[in-house]
Amino acid sequence: MKRSAKIFLSAALILAFSFTHIPLASAAKRYAKKKSRTPFLTAKAVAIVDSTKGTVLYSKNPHLRLPPASTTKLMTALIALEHLPLGRKVTVSPYAASMAPSKAGLTIHATYRVSELIVATLVSSSNDAAVALAQAAAGSEEKFVRLMNAKAKALGMSNTYFANATGLPAKDRKQFSTAYDLTRLIRYAMKDKRIDYVMGITMASFRGSDGKRIVIKSHNKMLWRTPKFVKGKTGWTYASRHTFVGTNYAPHKKIYFAMLSSKKPWLDIERLATFGLFLKSRN
Repeated sequence: MKRSAKIFLSAALILAFSFTHIPLASAAKRYAKKKSRTPFLTAKAVAIVDSTKGTVLYSKNPHLRLPPASTTKLMTALIALEHLPLGRKVTVSPYAASMAPSKAGLTIHATYRVSELIVATLVSSSNDAAVALAQAAAGSEEKFVRLMNAKAKALGMSNTYFANATGLPAKDRKQFSTAYDLTRLIRYAMKDKRIDYVMGITMASFRGSDGKRIVIKSHNKMLWRTPKFVKGKTGWTYASRHTFVGTNYAPHKKIYFAMLSSKKPWLDIERLATFGLFLKSRN
């Protein structure tokens, strides 16, 4: 393990969060017993891919361009980790602190470690933390977005355009992605063990330079259910409806999946995760 990863995991332990891995074999078998191997989904677009080669196992409108909402923050965290040391202290600007909820409640001009802002961004989808990271990494959110779009292009996300670091609706630019493009993003991002680790966190707390304790809780309700078996990044706006990009919660990941514009997200997520493993088991 690289030294930076060790430092991050040590910091994570200090923040006192934990999680466990649970296999999904029994869940996948449920679909093997059904006559229909295609589950009913409310999402407009979905994609399930194999983790090793990225082969599409199942899809529904995989290239349909739709608003990604806060799944955008997976790219934000990825770019931030590529440009910022984990221990660096970031000062929160008035602009970052002014972001609309969901937010961590960062204090203007207070400083926080990059590792803490990464956790807030991915775990509780904190818009203030995402913008603070963007400004620290590139000098401004606008310049950071250029890095995001360049990375998307490099990853082959040909139907994706980011307008900001949060996934919030942009007044002057339309941002979009596809279920397939998001599977390309998570398949790449989860190679970073730090991102993999953080996406499984249920709760965390930290203090900025002002001494105020900030407690955050995961928006991924699948981590709060029994059994816990899906980790990933949630998203929602009025225009996008529910969005999600994730992977099965197991020691050896077998699939990645994404959904856009879902009416019943937790039902869709459970079905995608279990159905995807069944498809994988047939190959």
